[in-house]
Amino acid sequence: MSNFLNKLKQGVSDAGKKAQQTVESTTLKFQVSSKEKEIEKNYTEIGRIVYRSLETQSSFVPGAEFEKYQEAIITLEKEIEELNRKIQLLQNLKECGCGKMLQADASYCPFCGQQFQTIVVQPAAVQAGHSEKAIFCPKCGESATLGDHFCRGCGFRLTE
Repeated sequence: MSNFLNKLKQGVSDAGKKAQQTVESTTLKFQVSSKEKEIEKNYTEIGRIVYRSLETQSSFVPGAEFEKYQEAIITLEKEIEELNRKIQLLQNLKECGCGKMLQADASYCPFCGQQFQTIVVQPAAVQAGHSEKAIFCPKCGESATLGDHFCRGCGFRLTE
């Protein structure tokens, strides 16, 4: 009976964690959607600027007005990229080079056949009379230490 209760507790705990991940993921997706709408508004404003310059039959398009919208779009796109990384981590996913989303522990992509390597180890310069191994993130190339579980540069899961 005790074993049954322990399994029941574990099941409830797992379901609670999954529900929390779903809520967090949904919240992040809503934030992405909101930022995408802001980007569209910025594109609309750029379109208005172009239209006004064409309406006056002027070939001059004011660059200064463009810049603030362009900077806002770039900033929003970076924020969306970061939110998407967080969603991937929550859902234990990674993106293949072909653009498909896969489970983070996948060794091969079932769509294009790409093989994944989780840690790239390359020989480093010999220091203090002994050789060391340098570890690099396979996704962004950032250096990592042997005990790191995630890349400091992009958050990619570094597992052996």
